[in-house]
Amino acid sequence: MRTIHDSPSQARACFPLRAAQLVLVTALLFMATATFSPAQTNDFIEIVSDRTSLAWYLQVKLHPITAEVRDIPARKLRKTWCKATEFRKELFPPDIAPGIEDTGDFSFTASGYFDGSKIRQSAHLGVYETCTGQIGTFLLVLAWPANRPPQIRFVHEMRLNHQFAMLTVRPDATITVHHCLC
Repeated sequence: MRTIHDSPSQARACFPLRAAQLVLVTALLFMATATFSPAQTNDFIEIVSDRTSLAWYLQVKLHPITAEVRDIPARKLRKTWCKATEFRKELFPPDIAPGIEDTGDFSFTASGYFDGSKIRQSAHLGVYETCTGQIGTFLLVLAWPANRPPQIRFVHEMRLNHQFAMLTVRPDATITVHHCLC
């Protein structure tokens, strides 16, 4: 078993990986700080701060609006989850999340062979809510065997003050999750 690190002082067990493909979850105050004026929210995104000097992702709270991710019920991902929504660019209105369409190498989803197997995999970021109302961010890795439904390879919960996160994949197939520790 390899480990996954939220911070240097924490480690959790995860699925087996080649040493060069260790999944690292790093904290990064990422993207240039952008401000926005009050805008209309939706069920997914709620403006919780009127401090326009803050970056937009520090001014919002994200709420899951579905009970499944990629046709997999939230309760199958984690028994304690009642809702889970995969991040998609269309969920972030451009007047609230400026620049979300132009994120360069940063994404909410990526494909690759993350554990060294010959089965294609995909990594997904999103927001979950437990049946007791706790909200957090998740990283989900699915395997896509030929002619079969996707298989859950890895689920990592991140309880953060701000749910927004994006990922990148390095050439060695290392997944890095970027989120704010604010």
